[in-house]
Amino acid sequence: MSDLLDKLDLSQLENVKYIYELKAKFNQELAEFHSKVKPPAKNGHVNFRTKAGQKKYDYVRLEDLIKSIDEALKGTGLTWNQDSEVKNGTIRVRTTLLSSNGYEQVGSWLEIKTGGDPQAIGSALTYAKRYSLGTAFGINSETDDDGEQSQGTSNRAKAKATAPRAQAPRPQTTKAKPQPNNPDPLISQPQLRLVNDKLTKLSQAKGTNADTEAQRYLAMVHLTKLEDLTSSQAVMLVNHLDEEIKQVETSKPRQQAPKTAPDDLDAWLNNRGVTTHA
Repeated sequence: MSDLLDKLDLSQLENVKYIYELKAKFNQELAEFHSKVKPPAKNGHVNFRTKAGQKKYDYVRLEDLIKSIDEALKGTGLTWNQDSEVKNGTIRVRTTLLSSNGYEQVGSWLEIKTGGDPQAIGSALTYAKRYSLGTAFGINSETDDDGEQSQGTSNRAKAKATAPRAQAPRPQTTKAKPQPNNPDPLISQPQLRLVNDKLTKLSQAKGTNADTEAQRYLAMVHLTKLEDLTSSQAVMLVNHLDEEIKQVETSKPRQQAPKTAPDDLDAWLNNRGVTTHA
């Protein structure tokens, strides 16, 4: 459908009107969906301890998010699908919303690099599907810390969660050593410094603190401190942090945009030389 729209002659008023009618119907169906959808329960749980005491956060499992969305879509005319790719340890996921009139809203690709092992790929793929789907429908599936909803977005890969026992991670000056019976060495000092720099930048962008952001990720991979990460896990974390920082920084202008700003369709038309506002 998007290919067809790109081929339309937008110098013809009837074509412009046709596009707006498609988008209006899509918006109507999406609004009906939002009037019916019930927030999915956060049935995934992680508990961990920091120097401030016991902490916890909850998240929405992918199957619960899908169930909530599909239930609310009944009778609206909307549907959805997801594309996913795995290549050389990198996964990509995108979500497309489809209106009953054929209009499509195609999301951008969400890309996560992993260490390449099957468990990391599976965890990253599950997380990417959940995050992409929740973003497409405007449903928060992210984590809460002591009941406080996490600000911004996150591209952290989700692994099996258990309860860490140590305090918040701190950089150390000891040289990284290989883990016994594990060909993947521990995080190096340059990697550790890079991770801490990214955590600091993310916490500043979100208005949180670096220790909390670190503990969220560590709890997901069943570790207690950054120094216990392997080199490949460090690579994955840096990629996730870069993507999350980008998402948070990108979201700020949109949150502050005036109500009179043109929507994405207006911008699409304006880029093609069609004036949509007086």
